[in-house]
Amino acid sequence: MLLSAVTPERYNEVRTYVPQQDSKPMRISPNFTRLRMIALSCWILGTWWMFQSGHLRALSLPPLLVVGEVILATIIFTVGVVFWLLGNDRRAGVTFDRKGLSLNLGSSASFVAWDNIAKLGLCRRRMSLFALGSHSQLGITLRDPAVYLQSYETRLPSGRGLLVQAVRALKRLMRREQVVHEPTLAAIEGQRHRTGYDIVIPEAQLGGSARAFVALIEAYRAGRG
Repeated sequence: MLLSAVTPERYNEVRTYVPQQDSKPMRISPNFTRLRMIALSCWILGTWWMFQSGHLRALSLPPLLVVGEVILATIIFTVGVVFWLLGNDRRAGVTFDRKGLSLNLGSSASFVAWDNIAKLGLCRRRMSLFALGSHSQLGITLRDPAVYLQSYETRLPSGRGLLVQAVRALKRLMRREQVVHEPTLAAIEGQRHRTGYDIVIPEAQLGGSARAFVALIEAYRAGRG
């Protein structure tokens, strides 16, 4: 059975899938519903914090405390925007093929060759805002991180609308000001020291549980032989 796209509900079905020479790539889509729910939760929480800042002003509390409340509410709103964009990015997902894994994670795109995977496992330590709403994360330890970094590039979630246009304008401004955040070998080594893995991907971006995804990768790798 050849599969070109797989939903989380079909994980068990594809665990026994053995790739053939003429197989099409298999793509796992993120859990778009969960990503959008996280965004809505952030906006609700941000609204609540904004109202809290109004109460603080009414109580004549120190201005610095009020400013802090407003900044926190703005950050929460911004996180919501990021997750909403990820939840509407139909190009996002993890693609399996005979060469390796293509990781299109909304904010970045990269490639991990099968031969470059040293270890797979679960990571429960949350080191990023992208881990919001995920019980655990997929961890990948690389044999040669430098090869992975050569394939890495930052990108923006695909889509249309005012939010996407605003984020793209912000990215152009950051490039002009040379404010570009790219991973480095030092950053990967630091993450490995903290989590045990070079790459950590939250469940919400995997479309299902991280544990099932590990089993899926192992089954696919075994089927290649």
